[in-house]
Amino acid sequence: MNLHSAKNAANPSNSPACVRLLIVGDRPRARQSLEALFTSLRWNTPDRSELQIEIVGEANDGQQAVAQVEALNPDVVVMDLPTHDPMGRLFVAGSKLDGLATIRTIKVRWPLVRIVMLTLYATDRSAVLLAGADVFLLKGCSTSELLNAMDEARTSGSP
Repeated sequence: MNLHSAKNAANPSNSPACVRLLIVGDRPRARQSLEALFTSLRWNTPDRSELQIEIVGEANDGQQAVAQVEALNPDVVVMDLPTHDPMGRLFVAGSKLDGLATIRTIKVRWPLVRIVMLTLYATDRSAVLLAGADVFLLKGCSTSELLNAMDEARTSGSP
């Protein structure tokens, strides 16, 4: 059992204001940073107490992300996967799914799962949103932008 699993055992996710979050990124340091950020926000931000975040898991590529969505049933996926290589061509690495294919696959199979895409490339905005992401953010955005995106993603799935 990892740290966030132990904390969440005492904080059940059946609260209507709790967001079940899956973190997806191809770089361990980026996933760890997002986990640390969401953990500190969840426990230390009293003015955002209505937005409790339960980190249910993480994945390091598109295939793992799809498997984790199926197994863990998150409300929101925060994704940081490449959509292209440095030369600007479509990114396809062996049999792994790139960011756009991962978004499409998740949205086709689980349309109520909300996807927040983080990227360095502002030029990816149209492609990411057309693939089905609910929110597009650039890396380095403010913490309030990220929190607002989580809240927007959460409420966009409400009836």
